[in-house]
Amino acid sequence: MMDSAKFVKNQYVFKSSKQDLPAGFYTIQTQSGEKVAEFLIDQTRKFTIEDAEKDMIFINSNENIVFQQFKKDLCHGNDLRIYTEVAPESLLAKYILAQYIPMAIAEFQRAPEDREAAAKRYYQFYIDHYFDNIDFKDIRLMRTPLDVDLKDFFTLLLFPQTPDNVIANIKNLFHQITDENPTQEQLDVKDFYLKKLIHLYMTADSKFDTVFVFLVDNYITKTNTEIISESERNVFKRMADRKRVTLVGNTIPVFESFTKDHFKISTADLPAKYTILWFWDPDCEHCIENTPQLYEFYSKYQNLYDFNVIACSVTEDYDRWIAFINRYNLDWYNTSYAIEEPNYDAVDYFNFNDTPAIFIIDKEHTIVARQFPVEDLIEVFESLHNE
Repeated sequence: MMDSAKFVKNQYVFKSSKQDLPAGFYTIQTQSGEKVAEFLIDQTRKFTIEDAEKDMIFINSNENIVFQQFKKDLCHGNDLRIYTEVAPESLLAKYILAQYIPMAIAEFQRAPEDREAAAKRYYQFYIDHYFDNIDFKDIRLMRTPLDVDLKDFFTLLLFPQTPDNVIANIKNLFHQITDENPTQEQLDVKDFYLKKLIHLYMTADSKFDTVFVFLVDNYITKTNTEIISESERNVFKRMADRKRVTLVGNTIPVFESFTKDHFKISTADLPAKYTILWFWDPDCEHCIENTPQLYEFYSKYQNLYDFNVIACSVTEDYDRWIAFINRYNLDWYNTSYAIEEPNYDAVDYFNFNDTPAIFIIDKEHTIVARQFPVEDLIEVFESLHNE
């Protein structure tokens, strides 16, 4: 909202006639949200808009005459490339290129037997150049209806879905936004998208806690623009400190939980080199699928990798817990909130919203792996084994 106006003698009279509007897309709307006129501000600063019978007429603003024609071409599905070719540095051209022109895909030469390798190269090219048509360094695009769906890119398109891969691509994105010695405008753009990423990973699966902490430590604590307020920064820092507690490399307190016979199982008493802490719920669909998979791995590789499993049910549903254990003959350490509360609340301490949750600790109670798919167990233990 930049200004307000009265409708007097068939004219909209604005309060601040000398206000210098930043370049961008603008609308004049009624109080109920109905659009009266849509226009852009770029090079032309003084022009007239008249309400004709079928359309708005722009006088002394060639760029808005072109803008109106663009909207017609867009509605009719016409080729929009002419706009980017005639005036490539104009606001309209930058917007069209970013929003409507697909990025150019390189042709990959491959032998018939090299389909998989070619597909991987194609995918990586697509990811590396996904934002190429968006000139993030042009502050004018901050004031356009530009749809940059970071959620789709980072949660659907990006593979593998690992914290390290997400962080690498966040760095690439910010590299596109800022120069080595960034201007204040570039910093504003970066913080605009930083805020979107913060909110995305603030509520994401806890396996991405590393991403949230990375964003806070490397960007939030160093930002000084008005895009992110001081109170928001403080909230993000507190959340990062909470998530940081259970990242790889941190040490957890001894965890004690109870079996169906009220026998206390303590991580301090287990002799194995590693302990898998498996927090699950017999009412959870993913747990029902993944728990037998974990048990199969446990049966095959317990001695090879020298580990134990404490499978702690975080529900108080005793009957379903016992029924599931008996059905799959789970003879590892079965504990449950249905028997007694552990010595501290694992859901709160390990900060997970969904089950199952998995953490691997060593004899010193240091977290060595966390929140990964059960399918990756061999890869994780091989990595630990080779350290």
